[in-house]
Amino acid sequence: ASHEMGCAASCMASSSAAEVNRSLKAGDVRGLLQQLEASPGLLSTPTSVLFPSAGTPLHVACELKQVQVVQQLFSFLSCSSIDTLREALKPYCHRLGLELPNTITEGLRIAANMTNCKGETPLMYACAAGSPELVKLLLAKDADAWAVDRCGGRTALHHASMSGSRSCIEALMQHIPARQLTSMEGVRYINVRSICGLTPLHYAVFFDHQDAVRELLHHDPSLIAASESQSYDTFDTCDARSTPLHFAAVRGNVAAAQLLLQHYYAAYLRHSGAGVPRPHDPRMRRNHGHQLPWQVAASHHPANQELLTLLHPGASLAHVLGAAGGPHAGAACFGAASLSAIASAALRAKLLGEVTGLASAGSGSIGSGCGSAQEAGAGLCPGAGMGAAQADADDEEDADEDEDEEGQCGVCFARREQVAPAGCGHGVCGSCAAELCRGMAHQPLLCPFCRQAVPAFVPARPQGTV
Repeated sequence: ASHEMGCAASCMASSSAAEVNRSLKAGDVRGLLQQLEASPGLLSTPTSVLFPSAGTPLHVACELKQVQVVQQLFSFLSCSSIDTLREALKPYCHRLGLELPNTITEGLRIAANMTNCKGETPLMYACAAGSPELVKLLLAKDADAWAVDRCGGRTALHHASMSGSRSCIEALMQHIPARQLTSMEGVRYINVRSICGLTPLHYAVFFDHQDAVRELLHHDPSLIAASESQSYDTFDTCDARSTPLHFAAVRGNVAAAQLLLQHYYAAYLRHSGAGVPRPHDPRMRRNHGHQLPWQVAASHHPANQELLTLLHPGASLAHVLGAAGGPHAGAACFGAASLSAIASAALRAKLLGEVTGLASAGSGSIGSGCGSAQEAGAGLCPGAGMGAAQADADDEEDADEDEDEEGQCGVCFARREQVAPAGCGHGVCGSCAAELCRGMAHQPLLCPFCRQAVPAFVPARPQGTV
């Protein structure tokens, strides 16, 4: 007899769940409320007895983007007696071993943060569905934006980034109370990590959601946040210590790489001369395999020259970002040019003109035959990104070479000297001189050997002259 009673109860539960599902899918608010009035516990009961991952009616309504249904579910709870509210939440509280609420406010908070067996909340469902209206509604009901699921430790912001919902990302960042945007440990919500260390920006880049990437960048996320282990919750395994730029490299995502580097370069320019540390260049971060994003791109997408050029750490960002976005990209990305930028551009044009003229007069060419085939394919001269210390070391080594080595470019060691900075006279080839000019930012061009300012280029001194 007890077995028959159990079967009958199960059938009744299944029948009630089916009725609730039909009302939810049809958006039948009246029918749903009638069922809840007759059996309040249905509000926190999974909508399917066959699928353990099924959520409550609140989850399903968020998944279906039924804003009016969600509003009415909360109205039902807020207008009920405390006894009815406790009965409505009893199935959920019993499953999780929670105490029944003592106040309506406490009950509404429990309802807003109910989880399914995967730890997913209605707020996560709303973000995955792309409903900013529901995001705002749930946050107003005290939904916890920091709650994480059991499928990777992902928050609502991770789910919004995975779905590519720019509007949900915006709603989260604008409607979470300011005091809750930073954890007690000092972690900013925009940089919250999944269980393997992935930030929302990692997911948006990986799944190629450019609008989501743009919205996340508006809130100044970390560009060098690195994963803590191999990312098992994406379908393409990435090494540990991978940054969002590594993810862009793995996916061959040129557009995302451009957005990330534009954001970095804009921050770099803002901090120039401001007396504060400049941001780290994300192109220079290595993953667990000691690979830069450029090397990851070269191994995954060797034919993607646009991506390789963009990620090469020796390339001038001002040059490659301008080339990627057209002649007006700089103004569009970074605003109106400052006087120092205008003066620097004028000097760069003057120096490039001098280099081109002098190299042509000496029967040389600019930008040909310098370095390895891979470097040439990326449009780079191998010495263009060298710092002063490396260049000085190369200069000292060059001085110890045989006399036959005299007259070679001290940067690339592949071509003859053609031009030299006026004043110091340290000769370089035309290709390296041109790359040095293109790499100018707001500061004057400095000689790679003695670090003196370069006012002009003159012909290199003939070999053997003093």
